[in-house]
Amino acid sequence: MEQGAQSIYRAVAVLKALAARNGAGSGMTEIAEATGLTGPTVHRILRAFVDVGFAHQRMADKRYFLGPLVHELGLSLNHQLDLEAVARAATDRLAELTGDTAFFLRRVGTDMLCVSRTSGSFPVKTLLTDVGTRRLLGLGAGGLAVLAALPRAEAMDILAAHERSYAEAGRPIATLAAEMDEAAQAGHVVRRLGDLGATTVAVAVLDRQKRPIAALSMSAISQRMQGAHLDQAITHLQQLRQQTEAQIAFTVPNLS
Repeated sequence: MEQGAQSIYRAVAVLKALAARNGAGSGMTEIAEATGLTGPTVHRILRAFVDVGFAHQRMADKRYFLGPLVHELGLSLNHQLDLEAVARAATDRLAELTGDTAFFLRRVGTDMLCVSRTSGSFPVKTLLTDVGTRRLLGLGAGGLAVLAALPRAEAMDILAAHERSYAEAGRPIATLAAEMDEAAQAGHVVRRLGDLGATTVAVAVLDRQKRPIAALSMSAISQRMQGAHLDQAITHLQQLRQQTEAQIAFTVPNLS
């Protein structure tokens, strides 16, 4: 693990320990015991937290509490809540229009997080992903759509950095790169899952800077997701993508 990344993990561990004991506050020794870090390391992190506002120390007993910066950052979650409301509206509408199962997935670093899923009226359901599930970019159709919408060099860097994970999932990066290029040219992803008998269609959702920050997708049994129905699904996805991007630009001003 790189030294910089290790420092971040240690800082996050201290922050979580502070949050877990915020009612009564924490002594430095308690945090060291909770995190497994040495006393000097905890002291150094806490002093930095106090300096930037992540923590404050009560002078009466020297106990540490979460600081005002945590609250300020928490206020930005309103934008995430706005996004989740937009996501739910999009999947509800897609499911209504097509009868299939619709998904909205948000990009979180190099993962895709499913934040909304709505089942349509078609009796055979394809519930391929649960809300709250995280998957590496490219292992699902939505993540592949996001990769395809990134600058190619950036997308290839992600594939190279996670080559082992892709190989273990049966998705070698050469295959993913070819699928990514095909999706970039088509403007959408069609992924057929032969082992599950299902087909997923997906498009990337872009922010105001034209960066992919999410994906809309739909799944149905493969016998259904073909021909005219597949064409209609792609059309509906593209239309909902445009509407969703407009809503994100209006209601989530600091998303990117």
